[in-house]
This record gives sequence, C-alpha cells and structure tokens, in this order.
Amino acid sequence: MQLGFVIDQSRCIGCHACTVACKAENNVPVGDFRTWVKYTEEGEFPTVKRSFAVLRCNQCSAAPCVTICPTNALEKRPDGIVDVNPKACIGCKSCMHGCPYDALYLGEDNTAEKCHFCAHRTERGLAPACAVVCPTEAIIPGDFDDPNSIVSEMKRDFGLTQRKVEAGTGPNVLYRDATDACLDPNLTNGAGGQIWADRHPGLDLASEEFDAMETRAKARTTLNVAHPALWGWKITGYLFTKSIAAGAFLAAAFAGMLPMNVEGGSIWANASVPILALIFLTMTSALLVADLKRPERFLYILLRPNFSSWLVRGTYFLIGFGLLLTVWAGLALGSVELGTAARWSLLGATGVVGALAACYTGWLFGQAKGRVLWMRRGLWLHLIVQAMVAGSAALLLCSIFGWFEADAAASLGRVLGSSLGLHALFTLTEGRMAPFGRDAEYHRVHRLVSDGPFSRRHWRIGIALGIVAPLILLAIPPSLIAPPIAFALAGTFSLIGLYSEEDILVRAGQALPIS
Repeated sequence: MQLGFVIDQSRCIGCHACTVACKAENNVPVGDFRTWVKYTEEGEFPTVKRSFAVLRCNQCSAAPCVTICPTNALEKRPDGIVDVNPKACIGCKSCMHGCPYDALYLGEDNTAEKCHFCAHRTERGLAPACAVVCPTEAIIPGDFDDPNSIVSEMKRDFGLTQRKVEAGTGPNVLYRDATDACLDPNLTNGAGGQIWADRHPGLDLASEEFDAMETRAKARTTLNVAHPALWGWKITGYLFTKSIAAGAFLAAAFAGMLPMNVEGGSIWANASVPILALIFLTMTSALLVADLKRPERFLYILLRPNFSSWLVRGTYFLIGFGLLLTVWAGLALGSVELGTAARWSLLGATGVVGALAACYTGWLFGQAKGRVLWMRRGLWLHLIVQAMVAGSAALLLCSIFGWFEADAAASLGRVLGSSLGLHALFTLTEGRMAPFGRDAEYHRVHRLVSDGPFSRRHWRIGIALGIVAPLILLAIPPSLIAPPIAFALAGTFSLIGLYSEEDILVRAGQALPIS
C-alpha cells in the first residue's frame, strides 16, 4: 500500500479551506503549516494570470527525512505514510533539511511535525480532513499501489506531474494541470513582495533580489509560507572546532611531530597535540548538543540510533576519535613506552578515525536533499583538506608560545602551505561540483557565493585573506620577517578565512526558498 494524493489544480480555487481544516484537525499552531496554498503570478498588467498549488508532505517512497533522522523519530509506515514520533525527536532539524519540499516544521514542543495523512482518520476508514473539506473536490486521496483506485486511474489517464523528481525521493503527491512555476521554485521569485504581507529586509531578501536579477524568473511568488533558516552560528562553530580537532592530529602526523616516540622529549611536548585536539573536540560536542531544540534528549542518538543517518555514524566517529586522543594523552602524560609496531598501529587508527571525524559532515550534508549547495560532490574530501588547514594553523599559533621546536614549526608551515593550495583548488572549482541531476538548482544557489550577497566575504576574506595572504607570508624569506611572526600571522589569517567560508556554506545553503 502507498497512500498519496492527486491534487487537481484545474479545480482548485485557492480558498485555503484545506489549510484551515488541517490546522483545526491537527492543532497546528499559528505560523506553522502542514499544508498550504502557494500563489504565483505570470505576465504584466493587464494580462496577469494567477495560479495556485497546494503544497505539503509528499509521503515519499524513499523519504530522505526518514534516512537522515538520527533517532528513528520518523518512519515509513506499512500503508506508505511517513509519520513522526514526537517522543523520539531531539529537535536536531536534520529532517527539515533532508526534505526537498519544506514539509516539516518545529512544533510547540520543539519537535518535528508534518502532514501524516490524518493517520488517526485513515486508520478508521475516513479521508484526511483536507480532502473532506475541499469544496471543489480538488484533493483526491488514495492508494497508488491499488491499480483500481481513483488516484491510480488518474495517474494512468492524465498527464500528472510531481515536485522535484530529480531529488530521487519518489513523491506520492501528484498534480493535474498545475503550472510549472507553482511546483518548481527555480522558475519563480518572491523578491517583489507578497499580496498579504511584506518581506522583512535581510539576507534572505537580498539573496532573492539578486536571484531575481540573475535568473529573470518568468513568475512571481505572491503568497507562500515562510521557512526561515534553521542552522546558524552553532553549526558553523561545530564545523570550525571539528576541523581544528581532527586537523591538529592529522597535521601533526604529516609534520612528523606527533608523540610517536613518547619516551623522548618533554611530557608537555608529547601531550600537547592530543590535549589540544580533545579541547576542540569537546567544544564540537557542546555546540552540537546546544543546537538541539531538545538537548536533554541528546543521548537518544546512542540509545535509539538510526544507523542509516550520517549524524549517528559521525557521532561514533567523534566518540572513537576522542577515546584514541585520550589514549595518546595518557601515554604521553604517563611517559609510557610503546613498541614501534604498537605506536604505528595507534597512529594509523587515530589518523583514519580522525579523517572520518573531519569528513563525515560531507556525507551528512549529502543526505540533506533540501539543501543542494551542501550536496556538492567532493565536499567530504574538501572537509579533510580544511581540517588540515585548521589544524596546522592552530598548531602554528601555539608554536609562538614555545610549545614546539623551530624545526617542528617549519614542518607545520609546509603542511599549512600545501593544505592551503589544495583548499584553493577545491574552493575555486566548487562551482562545477553540482550533485548529479540537480545542476540548475545548484548553480542558482552557488551564484550567491560567487557573484551575489556572499561574494564579497567569499573573495575578500575566504580567498584573499584566508588563502592568498597566508601563502605569501609562508613564502617570505626569514631574513625579511621572523618565522614565528610569519607563522603566527599565516595561521591567524587562515583560521579567519576558513571560518568565513564554513559560515558562508551554512548560510548560503539556506538563503533561497526551496518550495
């Protein structure tokens, strides 16, 4: 069984009865919506055409919200309905980014909510409230797996369309006679204002205004539901501190300065790298928990894990990396001697887990089907390179306090220079890294970074200050500027530029509407 809807837009009059019925039936609070009506307009006065589309959860066959949810709070029921268990939700908002249809929202209890096909009615043989109340019978529910159902017959007999089939979700809400602009947000723009509300000025509006000039959309969105950005500085901070934590160990390994020989050198010199990495790893975990809307439930990730979610897999990588760093610190502080084979085995295991801790976010972002900028190919590898930049830069800053010898600092400088070169390569080619099948949507968002509201920060801080300036400082001969000063400046500029680029990635990915 696969329950779903056919929405006959040739009958829809845009009356919003479905929205009101849904709110009344499911106690949906003011400002939130499980189903809503989008208005678009095409043409110029006096020949303007207004179109309507009823938007909602698509009860996807391959629901990305179910895949990305770390606690199994979302499930695909045997009848095809995608439902939420609010008692299991931790408010991480991953499902909301996973959905390419903007179908989920945070309810009054700070847990995810969405259309569940009025399951409490369906189980009693009743139709969903929206279908019952529709005055023109434009909303037709049914079972797409039943060849004799009305929806199956309409699917066979009419040229029905679906939203964002390129996302690979298998949507089970089909439309008859819906205009392309109502279903495809790439074809419309809302920068001109809406009929019953004015947009507040800010970054979102600046992004839409730029997009309007660039794309020259054929239609205007004149009524839609607001979907504000969900992730902000805490997620940027998480990316940044995680880069330093993983990169400190990886950069030290490439520089040949890890406490491989724990019986030699001072205790602090041997323990400094793993301790520094542990500090930033702790900060990473704290930011992740702080960003949850239900932080008291953070242990649900471990107690009821969904192992298809990269958020769960990443949590285990972070835990494993933390345990291995603790072993390194314990060996150094205890002046414990290990054999060569044991030391190299420990180094290899920590390096692999550290790299996974650095890059898993790229695969997590790949599950965010609603945020196409985050889905770019090769992001996971770029995150490892960014970790090398962050780790070597942070260690170079520490070297000015005498933590490491001059030779070790010089090795870190070479690691930073090489990492910055790779970072520049990835950054300058990311415009060509669109996920397969979603090129137009990706390039639309990426233009915000390359030419739009984020471009000044991108080119001046991310590229000029964060990459070019450090490379120049690292290339200056020691006779012109003392190495400790050059290293400190190069490390500082690299970290500022990296933070800016990671913040742009988080914010630009949410800047344009996806429904």
